[in-house]
This record gives sequence, structure tokens and C-alpha cells, in this order.
Amino acid sequence: MRSHPSAPAAEDPPEWHATPLIPERYTIRDSEEGRFLHCDEAPRVRVSVERSHAFSEAEARELGKRVILLDGAGTFPPLLDNKAAVYNLDHHAGCERTFTLATCEQALLVVHGGLALSEGDWTVYANEPDLDTVLAIWCLLNYQRLPELSDRSRNVLIPMIRLEGAIDANGTELAKLCGLSDSVRAETGRRIDGLISRERAVKSAGEWNKVDVLEFTLAVLNDTDRLVYSPNDFSEYVSVKEVYGHVEIAKRRVAVVCRDEAGIYEVEQNLQKRWGEQLGIVALEKEPNHYTLRRPAPISELDLSEAYAKLNLLDPAVDGRPPNKRWGGSAQIGGSPRPSGTRLSPGELLKILRLAYHKPTALSSLGHAVLAFVIGMGLLVVPGVIALVWSILPELELAPAMADAARLSTFSGLVALMTWILARGLSDGRVWLFGMRRPVWGRWLLLSPVALLAAIPARAWVPQELSLDPAAAAGAAGSLLLTAFAVEFWFRGLVHGTMLLDTPIQRPGGRWFLSRAALVSSVVYALATLGATAPWMMVAPVEAVGLPDEIAIVFGCSLLAGLTLAIMRERSLSLWPGVGVQLLAGLASAATWFWLA
Repeated sequence: MRSHPSAPAAEDPPEWHATPLIPERYTIRDSEEGRFLHCDEAPRVRVSVERSHAFSEAEARELGKRVILLDGAGTFPPLLDNKAAVYNLDHHAGCERTFTLATCEQALLVVHGGLALSEGDWTVYANEPDLDTVLAIWCLLNYQRLPELSDRSRNVLIPMIRLEGAIDANGTELAKLCGLSDSVRAETGRRIDGLISRERAVKSAGEWNKVDVLEFTLAVLNDTDRLVYSPNDFSEYVSVKEVYGHVEIAKRRVAVVCRDEAGIYEVEQNLQKRWGEQLGIVALEKEPNHYTLRRPAPISELDLSEAYAKLNLLDPAVDGRPPNKRWGGSAQIGGSPRPSGTRLSPGELLKILRLAYHKPTALSSLGHAVLAFVIGMGLLVVPGVIALVWSILPELELAPAMADAARLSTFSGLVALMTWILARGLSDGRVWLFGMRRPVWGRWLLLSPVALLAAIPARAWVPQELSLDPAAAAGAAGSLLLTAFAVEFWFRGLVHGTMLLDTPIQRPGGRWFLSRAALVSSVVYALATLGATAPWMMVAPVEAVGLPDEIAIVFGCSLLAGLTLAIMRERSLSLWPGVGVQLLAGLASAATWFWLA
């Protein structure tokens, strides 16, 4: 059990140390990356305290930029790498404790030395919440207040850090040489004893290894606030009831998602006291699932219309029924769908806001287009081989028409299954992103005859040796049904959906244009249709047309059908209209080729 050096008694701490008027500024938030401690006055700093933290220098550098390791969380000598923004404030490995400052003293000095904790997002790692570590965390989270402490607060904090640093580094006896007078050392020692009383109580109960280290750290931080500050220090302090989190959406611009009963303009002013000019977008939840979006700066490079577009694409509450049930507003203020609100969680909303202002490079857009092409064409291979092998097994002894139906049914069923699995995986279960949702009715219906007629020349989607035999007809009908699902899941679902997040697309009731996603998916569709139809054209060409012209007709009509179906998919939000058109086109194609035969 540790203690401070004996010295003459000092007066009891002033009564204001325990006053409830000192705000509790620290919170613990859960995220996909774990649990972190935050201070509302240090919005870009988060603290992770886990006993398992023990990073080598190589591992620390892999954590990313703007990383601070405290008191043993880094298993290597003290490090201040300003270029990589990696810091190890430590006095254990690779140092001489007699000459090396304790972690809390190092933290105080780097803050006063101008460490830019307001620029970019920082993560602080600690493993044991002893007082040396907690005081270091306190200094980092109070970086804005440290340079402007009142004389009273400074005379409490600086001796406390000096004495705790001396005790932690060299023990109680050498701590007498820390440079404090006997009276100051005694008073400071009593304050330290008060701060470590929690630790002593938990350890004496044998519960230290079971304690929630983040909750414990938060409690000691609040105790430290009550020692250092007075209510007058917070006369202008304002807070937002709950901040869900923030994301960086542009250089020195962040979007903040929060909850409060106050109005958007009051919340905006309160947040600006924390973020200053970095505050780019505020998303305020005043009622459950109902958000107001606000862009604080009247003149800004950020336009809320970009956020609306991505939110309307990814929010399952935006189903086009009615068409105005969507995120919307002006370039400076808007909100979530009315009256139902959003079905996005705060974390999902943060992700989408970051995505909305992430400008894809030409290379990344090309990469998505290539990925869509590879996925589209790659789905031909495995199902095609399996279907071919399955249908030519000698023990099946299928008639030609039934063999065609078997191949097509197997191929289509496998494509539909693989597409569904890939769509769920790529969308994190949000299959509506790939059009697997109820359609929104609109003027896109006028395009369905075009898609229907353009799909007829393709001979790939129906068995070619048609028969009126009931079994053969049933097999053909089954293959047509599976093919309709497979083709739309494949091209308008997976291939089209792969590019949705990188390119603007049409929406119900919006303007008409040709999106990049529609163009790429249509080209892939036309090539796949041509490739699948080619064997039939080679075996039984239409003599009245000729093979070269038939190839051109099939490709051109397939491209037109693909473009039309892609536009229908975007404006209806759904694949099902395309499935219906494919069914009708398959029947029309079957009737056409039966008549020609």
C-alpha cells in the first residue's frame, strides 16, 4: 500500500471539492471498435483502458497515426515521434527511473508543449488505471483548460502531479526530494490519498482484477475534477445531453451525431464551443429516430444534398411510399423522413455521413467497375460447369429438351443462390441496397414494353429444343422462372449494386439520366447474354439474318434491354419489376423460337 511522505498536517480541502456543481464531463461509449472513454471538452480524443494492452513498437505503429501509449501499454522505451504521431509516455522499459519523468509528468509536458490534440482523431491506450496513468489521462483530456488554469487550480494540480510522479518513479523516501515544501507536500499528499482511496478499497476487498477499468478510470477522473476545479471555472460551460459520435467528412470538418431536447440552433452553438470551425454537420435527434441535419457554416464546401442522396439510398425507412418519405431539405438544413423517422442507428448514420462526403478517386471508381464486371462474368463459370456436368451424366438419360431445361435450371438456381449470398455479405445484410424490396410504382412502367421487346432475340434464357410434351413444358417453365430471378439478381442486383455507393443514381420521381452503375451493369448483361446465346447461334443460326448480323442484333438488343431494366430498377428501388419483365420476355422468346422452329 502506497503512502505519501509524512509532513505537518494541513487544513481539510475546501468544501467546494465535493460540490455537484462540477459537471461530469466524462462518458463511456460503445462502438464497433470497442469501449472508449470520452470527455466532451476533448471531442477528438478517446481512451481505451484494457489490462491486455501491451504493444511492441511495431504493433504500436500499426495502430495508425495519432496514438498515445501510457505507462506500460507500450513495451518499448519512451517515444515521441511527431512525424508518425506515435507517442509512448512511459518510464519502465529502456529507461532509468531515477532520471525519467513519470507518465503523468510526461503527459503534462507534452500538452503544454503544444501537442495538437484538436487536429485529427487520437486514441490513448492504457492498461492499469493506477493514479499515475489516470492523471496522465486527465491531462490529455483537459488539454484545452490546462494552459488557462486559475492560480488556485494550478497550485492544486502541479504539486499533485509532481508528487505523484516522484512517488511512482522512485518511491516514498526519494519523493521527499521532489522540491515541494513540507506544508505543500503534506496537503498534496492528502489529496493524493483521497484520489487513491478507491483503489485501496477495491484492492483490500480483493476485487481489483474484477473491476471495470473504464468505469474506475471515469470515477477517478471526476474525483480529480472536483479537486482541481471550482464551480466558477464552469460558469460558461455548456453540454449536449448525449453525443453518439463523430466522423471526419472533409479536411478539418467533422459531422457530429447527438441527442438533446434543445433546438438545433442552440445545440449547434454548444457544439461549436467544442469544435470551433471544424464543425461541418450536426445531426440532432430530438425525438427517437427523428433527426435534424444542419450545416453550421453559411458558406461551406459541404452540401447537405450529398448526405440526403446517400441516406435515401441506404435507409430502409425510405421505401418510396409515398415518394416524399425521404431525407431532404435545403443545402443548409433538413431532416429525416416524416412521419415515421429513420430506421438507421446513430452508428449507421455516422458511417453514411462519412461515405456521403468521401470523394472516390478515378482509380477507385474504375476498381469498382472492374469488380462489378468480374463478379458479373465470373458467375458464369462455376454454375455453368456444374450445370453442364450434371446434365450430361449418362445415368440421367434425358431427352434433349429436358437436358436443356436441366442445364438452364441448375445454372439459374446456382446463380440466384450465389447472388443472394454475395448480396447479403457485401451489404452487411442490407439486401434492399441490391433492390431486394417492394417496388415503388411510377412512370418507369412505360419502359417495360421496351425491355420486353428487346429481350426477345436472346436465345440463352429458354431451352431451344421445345416440345409440347407436358414434362418438357413443365421443365421449360421451371427453368424460365429460375432464370428470371437469376438474371435480375445477377445483373440489376449484384453487378449494379456493387457500384451504387460510388455513383449517383436515379430515384423515384427524380430527374431522368443514365447512371454509371446502369451503364456498367448493362454492358456486362449484354456480354453475358451474347456469350450464353452464342452456342445456339452457332448450332442453329437464323438463315434469313446471317450470323454476323444476328450477333450484332443480340448484343444491341441485350444492351438496350439492360439499360431499360437498370433504369426501371433505380426508379422503382426494386428488382421485382425486372423479374416480371424477364418472365414475360422468356415466354415471348420461347413462343418466338417455337414458331421459328
